[in-house]
Amino acid sequence: MANSVEVLMDVLEYIEANIAGELSVEEIAKQCGISVSSLQKRFKYVFHMPVKEYLLRRRFTCAAKDLIETDDSILNIALKYGYSNHESFTRGFQQIWMITPSEYRKKRHFTGHTPKFSAEMLNPVEGTFMSGTRYDITELYDVLRQRRDFAYVCADIKELMAVNDNYGLKAGDAVILETMRRIEDACNDDDIFLRIGGDEFVVFTGSSDKSHADEIVEKVGSNHDAISVDGKDITVETHVGAFVGLPERISAKNVFDQITENLKEIHHY
Repeated sequence: MANSVEVLMDVLEYIEANIAGELSVEEIAKQCGISVSSLQKRFKYVFHMPVKEYLLRRRFTCAAKDLIETDDSILNIALKYGYSNHESFTRGFQQIWMITPSEYRKKRHFTGHTPKFSAEMLNPVEGTFMSGTRYDITELYDVLRQRRDFAYVCADIKELMAVNDNYGLKAGDAVILETMRRIEDACNDDDIFLRIGGDEFVVFTGSSDKSHADEIVEKVGSNHDAISVDGKDITVETHVGAFVGLPERISAKNVFDQITENLKEIHHY
């Protein structure tokens, strides 16, 4: 699973670095060392949307921010993100934001977040990025930049593979869902909870104060209760640790690498 996540992190990073240029699925796949069919399949499986839709939504997220934070004309912003004229850009913008670019700029509507997806698009399936606050995946870069110096929590499930081997995949899924429930129960409303792999999770808190992150660690890490699956009691335990500060260069790959090191640390290897 880690290899798949790393590939997709490279894809997100490449898109982010070239968001204002001409991008095709074929070019993205080539630059990231993956076949087009494999890219399409993995991307839709994890993010619940095709690559092209992600790219479209991310461009309009960036365009909305430009409308508020710069004095560039709407035409120049349209050209920046690959639209040849004001009209086509406005039509696309309205489809995402339900408002024209000029109205958007006038009302200074930008809050740092794109419209939320429905809950059905964020189901807890293998490899899915999760968030209790239902953040659009295209916001990930913005969230990481905003919370770079904030406290966060890394966690993964102890002995999940053994549960799958000894009790079956149904039991493993139940353990994952129970772990997610425990983490979400320990979070505040403004915490952002993401599932980054089969049994790995991150909570980005809304503060640089590590005390809340430590509280999450205590609540989740001290809970060794068992759950019952088909009449069998299965203990659910979690490796968990609190940290402060992401890499200075915020990129998906850098963040993933640091999280990987954090997980090694809480595993003590």
